[in-house]
Parts: sequence; structure tokens; C-alpha cells
Amino acid sequence: MGYLIFGSFFLLLLIGVPIGLSIGLSALVVFIASGFPLQMVPQTLLEGNNSFALVAVPFFILAGDILARGGISERIVAFAEAGLGRIRGGLSIVSVLASMFIAAISGSGAATTAAVGASLLPDLKEKKYDVDFSAALIASAGTIGVVIPPSVPMVLYAVIAGESVARLFLGGFIPGILMGLGLISWALLVAKRRNYPAGVKLPGKEVLRRFGAASWGLMAPVIIL
Repeated sequence: MGYLIFGSFFLLLLIGVPIGLSIGLSALVVFIASGFPLQMVPQTLLEGNNSFALVAVPFFILAGDILARGGISERIVAFAEAGLGRIRGGLSIVSVLASMFIAAISGSGAATTAAVGASLLPDLKEKKYDVDFSAALIASAGTIGVVIPPSVPMVLYAVIAGESVARLFLGGFIPGILMGLGLISWALLVAKRRNYPAGVKLPGKEVLRRFGAASWGLMAPVIIL
């Protein structure tokens, strides 16, 4: 059956059938060849979607949209910049840490990258950071969004494979933190080599004000989990 499904898939691709249709039609060929009753297909699809855990997916998407449009991401970035911006290459660290925080709210790498990129790329460019490095760093940090809980792909995998969502979430913390630390280390090394500027140290009152503005956003991962 493996040869049949892959052979039909690549044949459909070669004759110009779109990828999505090629996947579906190759699976249909296998169903027909194996004698599987086709009336069971829609029933199985509907039964597979009847899962309580899948309710989390649209709510994670909603959280990411609120994050991007409601100004929460900007407040988190502003607080991180107040604490770390004075270090040489501090904005690079801010972009990674902000991605880790926002990833824990939205559960989506795309939403994380969009939120952090829109907030920080103009500042990075203004302070003479290389645009290609900055964009690559933010895009790489955005991938942490699928590792640090809550994660939409983890929920989908748990439903499909019959695994525990809570155990997958627990297993994502340490790898996500290690990914973030690795990116921060590389960002500091590049900042030292390219002599990126350090930011201005802000007074304590301003740091506290930004922390107060970002406090609910920082609590969002705890609330969601």
C-alpha cells in the first residue's frame, strides 16, 4: 500500500494536480484498492473532530489576534526593552525574550513573529542593527511558539495520536527555554562582533510604569495554562 499511495501521489503531482488534491486523491486510491467502505470516511472525519481538546485551537488563535491588535505585545516589548535595552545588543535579547513570552500566549509561531516583528524591526533598523540579521533572529525566535506551551501543533498532535496534552506541554518547557538561550547567546556574540549600540538606562520609575502596563500580558501564559 505504501508504494501505491506514494506512486499515485507523485504521479498526480507530475500531471499538475495541486498538492492538497493530490494528497486526498492518493488516499482515495488506497481506500478503493483496499476495499475500505467509502461511506466510513466522512463518519471517521467527523468523529475525529469531535474532541474537547480541539476547542483550545480557535481560542489560541483568538488570543494571538487580541495580542496583535490590543497592544499587549507592544507593552511586553516595552518592558523587556526597559530592563535589557541598555546592554550592548540588548534589543536582540529583547526580541528573543518577547517572542518566548508572546509564544506562551498565542501558541502560534506565525502570530508571535508578526507581533514581535511589527514592534521591534523599526527600532532595530533605527539603531543600526543589520536588517537581515534582525529579521532572521525574530523569525527564528518565532519558531519557539510551537515548542513553549500552549502550542497549537501540540494540541493537534495529542488529539491525533491519543496522547496527553498536559504531558506534551510539560515536555515543551525545557526545550523551548534552551532554544531561547541559544538564540540569546548567538545574538550577544553577533552584537559584540558588529559593535551594535547599547541602549539608554531608564530610571526606575519608568521601568516600574512599563512593568505595570505589561503585568496582565505577562500573566497571560499562567492564565491560559
